[in-house]
Amino acid sequence: MRSSVAGHARRRRALAACCVATGVAALAAACGPASGATAGGTTVGQANTSTVTYAMAPTTKASYAFPFVSVAQAAQFSVYNINDFQYLMYRPLYWFGTGVNPYLNPQLSLADPPTYQGDQVTITLKHTYKWSDGEPVDAADVVFFMNMMAAEATSSTDCPPSTGDCNAWANSTPDGLPGDVSNVRAVSKYVVTMDIASPFSQTWFTNNELSQITPMPLQWDRTAAGPSNCVSDIADCNAVYLYLNSQSNDIASYGTSPIWQVVDGPWRVKSLDSQGNLTMLFNTKYSGPVAAHHITKFVEVPFTTESAEYNVLQDPVGSQTLDVGYLPTVDAPVPPPGADVGPNPDSLSDYALTAVYPWEISYFPYNFDNPTVGPIFSQLYFRQAFQELVDQEGVINGPLHGYGKVVTGPVSSYPITSYLSPQLAKAGDPWTLNIPKARQTLLNHGWASNGAGQPLTCDKPGSGSNECGTGVAAGSKLEFTLTYATGIDSMESAARELASNASLAGIQVNLDPQPFNTVTETAFTPGSNWQLAEWGAWTYDPDYLPTGETLFLNGSADNAGGYDNATNNSLISATLQARTPAQFSQAMYTWENYLAYQLPVVYMPNAATLIETIKGLDIGPQNSALMITPEMWFYRR
Repeated sequence: MRSSVAGHARRRRALAACCVATGVAALAAACGPASGATAGGTTVGQANTSTVTYAMAPTTKASYAFPFVSVAQAAQFSVYNINDFQYLMYRPLYWFGTGVNPYLNPQLSLADPPTYQGDQVTITLKHTYKWSDGEPVDAADVVFFMNMMAAEATSSTDCPPSTGDCNAWANSTPDGLPGDVSNVRAVSKYVVTMDIASPFSQTWFTNNELSQITPMPLQWDRTAAGPSNCVSDIADCNAVYLYLNSQSNDIASYGTSPIWQVVDGPWRVKSLDSQGNLTMLFNTKYSGPVAAHHITKFVEVPFTTESAEYNVLQDPVGSQTLDVGYLPTVDAPVPPPGADVGPNPDSLSDYALTAVYPWEISYFPYNFDNPTVGPIFSQLYFRQAFQELVDQEGVINGPLHGYGKVVTGPVSSYPITSYLSPQLAKAGDPWTLNIPKARQTLLNHGWASNGAGQPLTCDKPGSGSNECGTGVAAGSKLEFTLTYATGIDSMESAARELASNASLAGIQVNLDPQPFNTVTETAFTPGSNWQLAEWGAWTYDPDYLPTGETLFLNGSADNAGGYDNATNNSLISATLQARTPAQFSQAMYTWENYLAYQLPVVYMPNAATLIETIKGLDIGPQNSALMITPEMWFYRR
């Protein structure tokens, strides 16, 4: 999973999300005078109909090319950097998303669907894909990635002791890759096998383990001193990682680097600057599916705020124009009953509006490891009271203008999938806004008032049913800092509303707006004493099956707040080990039904991404997994 800004999503891994903050805005945009499009989209009078520009979400940007993102590079593990940048150059082994469904897409995958025999999985790569240097994408490229993952799982090079294994794969979990496989080997030119170490669900292993792999070209198997041998000797991999990581931090070289110019995806970098202005050119040696008359230049443009992007979108004769951008929900037309979207504003008459709901959950974590407020967050009664201060329906009907879905647990209720527990689907939201009840709950557990406008303080320390709870000291205040990502108007409105509601219940929430990357980096840095951190949402990517090990299992790199619950840990393990489809569904539902009421995070509504596409440009159905394919985009003639 990756973090994304509210309104567009991915995890930072949100890693580490992850990330990856979702919400309103990570979208595609196109370059060329918008005023040239004709109504109905039959003709586009743009000067260059081979170019499209992509409007990035506020404060996000392409910034790291190396597709092995480590814990040390946690801020780069976002939907914006990976889906909107890395995957355009370096294709993942398996591609996910078939329209609105977040399922495996065999057509766009580098390999055929995996096969299982006993505890061994076999991966057969297609013979058609090649690197731009002419070498085939083959089994050795998969082993290269897996060897690096294994090496960095035990490497602590250049990491302060307090941070642990900084170079480990950003999406690492205690029960996941690389520790759950052994004997990874290329048995032939295009076939890889690996042994799975413990009982496992085949569905889970395909969707959440193999989905993480991105084959790497053997030309990258080198250090500054020259060629290396990571593909055959794991002992060589750490030096290779350090070299490639250092090269990836030199973004000014991307357009000329002999490393990053070797791609198997449809795009390569022409230029990228430190602000995030990116120009990519079509890889003429790409051997995957493309549209006839597809675009050949793809430009990504960064923005500091939604309003800045919206100003460009509305100005068809400005110095910068967009063919596809995003409409801030606060400016969006409220959809009439039964409709997905409302009529476009008059200023956007040259554009067509569509709404996409990413496969994600919107939330923000508590920092259970914070020595001051962590003991308060550890009390279930407190988390229940705090969730009752979140007015999800109010946010949807207010700043989201009707473009949102309520989040009630660890599995998204939309898009509709078989993964959601029928019990939770039927129950709806058990934590609707109820400020008086929330305040009374706190008073019933030993918190006392200090006068109007002041936060409640712990008057009865202890672990009794009418006391503040284990570890909460006498005199502790219900005062917290919420650090949240700037640039998304609906998120800022929701944060202000939550702070206002909380004050009426006796909780003081101090708001600390910061850029998206700052929020995610802070939240996923071990030992950081943040309290509450909101970046937006977490897209289920590259863990497309929402089984919980990435976000909620103790020890997971993406479990930003350090949530630890023995029952939850056990139930998650049961989902990963279920052998049959029936066993898997039952294990999933049992886990969801339990964790939904434990409230390990603060749930916020999922926001739609509102895409504005210039009339005449065809970008096809958008992917709920937020995978983009600009090589399939074309201007209708």
